Amino acid sequence: MNEEGLAYGAEFSDNCLLKENLEENHYTTYSSLSHPGIYLALSHKGELRKGNRVSRHHACTHFLPRRTL
Repeated sequence: MNEEGLAYGAEFSDNCLLKENLEENHYTTYSSLSHPGIYLALSHKGELRKGNRVSRHHACTHFLPRRTL
């Protein structure tokens, strides 16, 4: 994820690291470690949204948590 909040495919680097957060509503959000405040977000059509235009409170940043067995 770059500083403009766009996710892209690349060789592994520090820009590829995301922080996984469990929110109070039991959804998971993913934020960039190299660019704090930028979140991974999907539109209702499944397209990537710019991470610098959303916050962790927007529904487009909420993902279902992985189920642990």
